[in-house]
Amino acid sequence: MATSEAPTAPTLLRQASVPVAVLVGLVTVLAWYVTWSTADLSMALMDPMMTPMGPSSLATFFVLLVVMMVAMMLPSALPMILAYRGLTRLEKGEPVRRADTLGTVLFVLPYFLVWGGFSVVALLGLMALGLLGPFTGALAFAPAVVFLAAGAYQFTRPKEVCLSHCESPMGFVMHHWRAGRSGAAGMGTRHALYCIGCCWLFMIVLFVVGAMSLVWMGIVAVFIFMEKVGSGRFPVARAIGVLLLILGGIVAVGAAL
Repeated sequence: MATSEAPTAPTLLRQASVPVAVLVGLVTVLAWYVTWSTADLSMALMDPMMTPMGPSSLATFFVLLVVMMVAMMLPSALPMILAYRGLTRLEKGEPVRRADTLGTVLFVLPYFLVWGGFSVVALLGLMALGLLGPFTGALAFAPAVVFLAAGAYQFTRPKEVCLSHCESPMGFVMHHWRAGRSGAAGMGTRHALYCIGCCWLFMIVLFVVGAMSLVWMGIVAVFIFMEKVGSGRFPVARAIGVLLLILGGIVAVGAAL
């Protein structure tokens, strides 16, 4: 199959079986519930005055952030997961084998572990810089700067390149295919790195502007899903960029007044 003829993300979602759709839905709902029920603990772990960040606290923080990534990003990652799982059934171009369930798990797991690791590093860095609020003085403009930076990034070449790897699931899997279980883990890691390159500033918006609220988590999750699964005929990434730039301007004016 040529990459140009490969199924698109919306097509792959339509091809998902009922059991897979139900399983993904249940896991996503459970992850959102855990994220909601542990919100106070997450905020406490981010306050060094309340909870010194020792090894056990850091491990707990990492686990909670991985669950948060599952809640936000599993739906948008589903087309890529389906593409990988579908190719494990092929032999000489024919779907004659059982799908490799363990290989699929090993493809998915690094994706969320890498995202969880990025989130821990990003949050610790923002905490060290004093960029997790409340914002006073010159830092009052920090949310506006984050909005504007995120909006401008939507129009850059790195964003375009990384998004091209994320929005064409079958193309990514075919181009980066590595055989075996270790190959599955490597592909999942590479998928995560492209996704971080695509969406890292969305997460900074969530952390700095949204204060990790569930509402902002939902907004960012919708942005990511729209970019990866939206129609190629509409420039979703650029529309989101324009929206972020407008929000940045509004917030900057508010901070100046």
